[in-house]
Amino acid sequence: MAATPAAAVLLPRALVALSAPATSLHRSPASVAPLRKRQQQQRWRGPLRSLPPEGAPAELMEEDSKFVPLNEDDPMYGPPALLLIGFDRGETSTIQAFLKELEGEFLKVIHCTEEMTKQTLWNAMHTEQTNLDAVKIAESLPRICIFSGLTGEEMMMFINAFPETGLEPSAFAALVPNSAEKVLGEVIEEIMGDHEMLVRIRSEENL
Repeated sequence: MAATPAAAVLLPRALVALSAPATSLHRSPASVAPLRKRQQQQRWRGPLRSLPPEGAPAELMEEDSKFVPLNEDDPMYGPPALLLIGFDRGETSTIQAFLKELEGEFLKVIHCTEEMTKQTLWNAMHTEQTNLDAVKIAESLPRICIFSGLTGEEMMMFINAFPETGLEPSAFAALVPNSAEKVLGEVIEEIMGDHEMLVRIRSEENL
């Protein structure tokens, strides 16, 4: 039996050819609508699994992998939030400006703390941080963006356009029902396990 996915781990844009260039995501009439302009919203009806995106290594689909590829048709699950892991406090304004450009201000931006790594992912995604200056952001963690409450199409918009922020690269993942009650620290390890596997495979392919 295949391992239960910890999260929908999404391939970085630099490593996989996604469906649209970043420059067209929210500026071209042919692109998908801004994040807040949701019509016929879908709710989760099953595990967020889909066919592997083009170029995804077969190793990532084996039983030991927690990888679940992203598909535009994936429905939303969880509260509308963006959990930033391994991000600095000073990057918050850049992320918020980026979300505003995408008309995604409805997403609550949360920074990961040491305490949150001991909580379930579901509880972490419901964290309230009204005063960011008082938040003790966890240090020395890998850079990960965890989405919640977005459709697959909306997540792809964010990932495709993320390089425009000028921020350092990040791994991406999404809250799924099977991961909701897992401890965030364990989820981080599983996400980075697949992310590092992908980087290693790509590196070996380029030798």
